[in-house]
Amino acid sequence: MSAAEPGAAASQDAPRADTEGSSAVEDVTDDASSRPATPPLAAPVPSPRRGERSPAAPWARSGDPRGRAAPTWTQLPPPSSRGRASAPWLRGGDPRAQPPRTPSLVDGPYAGPGSADGPRLPPGLGRPPAGPHLSPRMTAVFGGIFGLATLTSLIALLIQGVPVRDERALVAAAPASSSAGTEEAGKSPSSPEVRGKKRTPVPGPWRVSELAKDPSVIMASDVMDRRSFITALAEKGVPKAQIYRIMKAFDGLRKFDKCGRKDRYTVAMDRSTRRVRAFEYEISASEIYQARENEAGLLTGTTLDMKIAEEEVIAAFYVGKDLTSAYQAGGLEPGVLDVIDEALSGRMSTEGFEEGSTVRLIAIEETALGMFSRYKKIIALEYRPADPAEKPVRIYDFKGQEARGYFDERGKQPYAGGWRSPVPGAPVTSKFNPKRMHPVLKRPMPHNGTDLGAPTGTPVYSAYRGVVEWVGPAGPSGNLVTVAHANGITTGYAHLSRYAPGIKVGMKVGTHQLVGYVGSTGRSTGPHLHFSAKKDGKYFDAETLQLDGERVMPGVDRAAFAATKEALDKRLDAIPLPEPPPEPVKPEAAEPSAPPPAAAGNDATVSAAPAVGPSGPTEPEAQPPQGAGDDEGELIEGPDLKNPPETM
Repeated sequence: MSAAEPGAAASQDAPRADTEGSSAVEDVTDDASSRPATPPLAAPVPSPRRGERSPAAPWARSGDPRGRAAPTWTQLPPPSSRGRASAPWLRGGDPRAQPPRTPSLVDGPYAGPGSADGPRLPPGLGRPPAGPHLSPRMTAVFGGIFGLATLTSLIALLIQGVPVRDERALVAAAPASSSAGTEEAGKSPSSPEVRGKKRTPVPGPWRVSELAKDPSVIMASDVMDRRSFITALAEKGVPKAQIYRIMKAFDGLRKFDKCGRKDRYTVAMDRSTRRVRAFEYEISASEIYQARENEAGLLTGTTLDMKIAEEEVIAAFYVGKDLTSAYQAGGLEPGVLDVIDEALSGRMSTEGFEEGSTVRLIAIEETALGMFSRYKKIIALEYRPADPAEKPVRIYDFKGQEARGYFDERGKQPYAGGWRSPVPGAPVTSKFNPKRMHPVLKRPMPHNGTDLGAPTGTPVYSAYRGVVEWVGPAGPSGNLVTVAHANGITTGYAHLSRYAPGIKVGMKVGTHQLVGYVGSTGRSTGPHLHFSAKKDGKYFDAETLQLDGERVMPGVDRAAFAATKEALDKRLDAIPLPEPPPEPVKPEAAEPSAPPPAAAGNDATVSAAPAVGPSGPTEPEAQPPQGAGDDEGELIEGPDLKNPPETM
């Protein structure tokens, strides 16, 4: 290195040394309390000469430490001023204007003017060795790395504590859970679970519907719906000549003079000529007739082989509010109510089943191509009422030498009419008499009904299935219920003390279903039921309906029937009684909001709500049935007429 380099370095540091020197002189002259804070000491600046060692500490060698050169120390500005403007005393300002500083080690007898190397130290005290120094940028870098390491450690601990989700299993289970959730949402909490029988379809014969794929064929299909065979096909565009061609194909196999309402036909015709190429007539899933053109172009009729099979069904169900959902929960198919009504004909009907009752049955079902077709018949049936005090009803199918059909446990069978007495076992106190002399008015007045004597509160039942026409007070007849039946027959039940729960106009009732209770309202001399019957608006004797008429088991078949009944009773007893469905969770009812107060001075009046009677809101134009009230006795105006009882 040339000799000019040290001088250049000294010349470059000269302004800084002058400034630092002036600061030192001012520190000595000022009072200790008014001195500015001493800038911190930095590490010694090494000599710029390569290979030159730093001088040893003066106290480490013999001799006077004051006579030797002190190491060079570089003064740095205070931390608060680093990177910003220099301290005021470094810019030539007045240090006395600065705040006082705290005395330090360099204050006192050893404080001197100093030099560029810094203040002098007392004898025997050495300066600490120079340590490593990090810049602010490196400090921020190392702090960020340490923060990332801490965050990574926390994430690793959380992963170990929380189990890993199996995404594949979740994706695979998503469709099943979604469909199950949809089914649960569409289901009512109170609706029982539907249990269907698993069935396997069996391949069947050729069907006309397969021709629908042929573009040269036009298809037509419809139900008969009370139309004649010729009219139904002509309305679908089948030429009359082709209709007679179809009828000839089934000659000797099937006649179409009597068609059922639900019978369905399907015809396939040539699109251009309207010539019939195939025809099907379906009465049920197990009874289908088909005609098809052969190679000679002739229609040939036949009965399709639907692989008919029969199987015994054993089931039970709990009667709820919805009878259809009830038997479906028991694993039964649609159509079971029809065969139950057939077995109970003349005794009761499914419309009269009470909520809370149970049904156990053994039936025969018919399948076509492995799938359910219909229920053929009931073998044995038990209806157990909801009231344990009432006796269960059991019906048995029996076929003997002379007797056949459905019999009860007594071996008796109702007549074909199936009309029941409205008050079973009640005696007749007054018969139907159109020329009767009135006991009070002393003049001829017809008695258009049959009086059945019974105490007040005795249940009154519908004589046959039908639709309620009237519920309410009817003058001399008191509280009256009328029911319209098939074939234009209407029955009436008068002088009731109260009505059956829930009965209303338009409601369907079954045979032997509760309609009210015996009373003495209206023109009556005492508690009894006035039972009337009309056909096409004209009264007739209700006893001609053969109420509770029964046939007795012939003597030749009684022993066989007793053996059959015993065997079927054991099978019915072995069927477990069904459990009631779970109670629905009732949502909390919201408190009704108070109606807004009427504005002051509002002349608008609020119309009164219509009066609510036993069958709902009373209609002003509704009138009692014509002729109602033609009965004997004096007029009794009791509380039952002044305040008609509401539906219980």
